[in-house]
Amino acid sequence: MSDLYYETSYRWNSEEIMEATYKCGYCGSKITSDEGMYLGELSSYGQNNNSLPQGVFICTNCKLPSFIYNGIQVPGINFGNSVNNIPDNVNSVYEEARKSFSVGAYTGVILLCRKLLMHVGVNFGAEENKNFVYYVNYLKDNHYVSQNSGEWIDSIRKFGNVATHQIVVNTKEDAEKMIKFCEMLLKMNYEYPALMNEEN
Repeated sequence: MSDLYYETSYRWNSEEIMEATYKCGYCGSKITSDEGMYLGELSSYGQNNNSLPQGVFICTNCKLPSFIYNGIQVPGINFGNSVNNIPDNVNSVYEEARKSFSVGAYTGVILLCRKLLMHVGVNFGAEENKNFVYYVNYLKDNHYVSQNSGEWIDSIRKFGNVATHQIVVNTKEDAEKMIKFCEMLLKMNYEYPALMNEEN
């Protein structure tokens, strides 16, 4: 991206921006925008060519700016989906994990997912200030995790232990798996029961 700093290669322009379709990193909406300021590649004649959808685009939903260039989007996209009807302290940790993913902080995602399980356990009656294994066992023993999901929760334990106690950098794939599991856990224990209560 160093060439972006040299006006001999690129120049900003706010006229006739080429539209871009992207998922907004702020509000999560998939939108198509032709508002903003494009980054045009300069030709040998000094013309500012707008041949690619790159530059700063304004979200048509939330009106906030995103920078898109050569496969890079800033702010990035939060992985996973928001979950309804969960307590604020649980939700804040879950959303922090999703935001960490958007900036490539994959080891941070793993550690936050580990912390999330502790918050969920305490929210469902587990004692505070216990070790992590206690919270994993509490969720499993009290059936907040389905029988078929035991391997998932063990994966969070293993990934979390490695991230906490060893010199390791977790991958994007690791982080995706952990967020997927946490989303499932939260939906099964908060969002879906709330939907049933509304029906009744």
